[in-house]
Amino acid sequence: MNKTNIKNKNVSRNICKNSNTYISLLTQSKQKSNHNSTVYHNYKAYVKKNTSLFIKSQQKLLSNLFYIKDNTTFTITYTEEALDNSINNSIYDIPQFIDLFRYLITINEFINKFTLKEQKILKDNLSINKTKKQCYDFLIKSPLGKKIISIYNSLGDSIIFNNDVFKDKFPTLKFHHLLINSFTSYKILEDLELNIKKVVKYSIQWKGKTLTDCLYLFMYEEKSTEKITPEYLIQIGTEIIKRILFFNTFLETDTYPDKFIVFLTNNKKEIDKELEEEAHFKTINVNTAVTNTKDIIIYREQELLKSIFHELIHFHQLDFRHISDTILNKIINYLITTHNINSNNEYLLYECITETLANILNNIYYSVNIKEFHTHLQDEILFSTLQMCKIMHICKYKKWSEFSLSHSNMNMTIEVKPDILYKSKTKTRQFKQESCVFSYYILKLYILLQLDTYFKTVLDSKMKFIQTENSFNKLIEIFDASRKNSILESIINHILQGLNSKHIYKTKKTKKTKKTKQKNKINKTLRMTCLESNLFSENAI
Repeated sequence: MNKTNIKNKNVSRNICKNSNTYISLLTQSKQKSNHNSTVYHNYKAYVKKNTSLFIKSQQKLLSNLFYIKDNTTFTITYTEEALDNSINNSIYDIPQFIDLFRYLITINEFINKFTLKEQKILKDNLSINKTKKQCYDFLIKSPLGKKIISIYNSLGDSIIFNNDVFKDKFPTLKFHHLLINSFTSYKILEDLELNIKKVVKYSIQWKGKTLTDCLYLFMYEEKSTEKITPEYLIQIGTEIIKRILFFNTFLETDTYPDKFIVFLTNNKKEIDKELEEEAHFKTINVNTAVTNTKDIIIYREQELLKSIFHELIHFHQLDFRHISDTILNKIINYLITTHNINSNNEYLLYECITETLANILNNIYYSVNIKEFHTHLQDEILFSTLQMCKIMHICKYKKWSEFSLSHSNMNMTIEVKPDILYKSKTKTRQFKQESCVFSYYILKLYILLQLDTYFKTVLDSKMKFIQTENSFNKLIEIFDASRKNSILESIINHILQGLNSKHIYKTKKTKKTKKTKQKNKINKTLRMTCLESNLFSENAI
């Protein structure tokens, strides 16, 4: 059979198609003028042209990536184990996090990091007289919840793994300790503690080697008893592991995470009421996973397969973490100078590098061939454009010029000075982020629109970012090329106009059709990609 005629049945494009239709509708005025229709089609043509240039120039690399995808084979086996998190008989049982926090505030080395007033608040709200739900609600809403995590991580092993009483009380914490971090919401911890009931451990035979327990897959009780078949467990384990092994093959390395842990939770990345009201992006709205360069934990089913690539790009250090303060400060200053954003946010620049490459690899693994990859990549860029506009809409930006600031004498290098900073006088709300919203959604889109230049100038043959000052200057030029592009500005202005006129976040008490429900889901989702595996497509958004 001719491979080009094979339809990829493992991927759902429903989100992509519905988003493209929605963008088309948003860019049409009530009169449906020809001009508005032209704006949408001009942008699609621009995206197609740029992605075509990228595919043509990177044909050899892309062919190699497809070859690895199509020729990674291994033998997979698994074992299952039921969990009882209240007893902690198994090392895989989820720790009782609330009991852990209650115990921590009895340890002088920990509690003395808080003021006397804070200590009283903690003791009152984490009291054994409070239910676990009440404790979690407090930790989610109170600034002290964030402080607990910060102090816990700063003290590290000194009060945890070197403390015999601590180890006796929480014997499973060593396996799960990475879960307690600044990027994992208390809502996630609550869900894991209360609802995870089963672990599936996978081992493989690959290239004459045995990798034992190379993947841990944690599930809800209902999934383990009602929906999951042996065939499903093999299929999902295979899809995860072949993405992990991609890096071993492509980078020619034996390096593998000590623990690769996946929690199949149904927590969605969404625009909630608090985000709408405060324009404050929190980890529950955005983040999916975490790594400490040794272990990897992914705690959402949503975008699981893309997140594998993201975390392994960090793990294999294809992005950058350690650059000079001088270069970093110049870049951050440049971004704050050229965008109407809050200078008090922490901006992790390397996340846009990681997420862009994860998007490319995710598209390859969801595509049968390069032709289909081209279609998928265009869909992803259109979806990313919608996602950026939704973020701007939340912050009440009504047009691109309120967000992207122009300067008559702007340098396109990282030598921008802070004294030329302009701020819009419109009633916008500069977003606050505990997550990397600016990098994940905005800077990533800038790069996706300039992939040809990006791969040619700042990545080496192994797709690793080249850490030189010249590369960072090139990266700024890439940002600027997209930011100043009139076609991008036009589509964003029309989408924003459409979002503002349709009041998309307000729910009317009318009978909801299937089409209306789908539109509302697209309005709310903060996914970073629109492609999804049919393993998860029922709950994709």
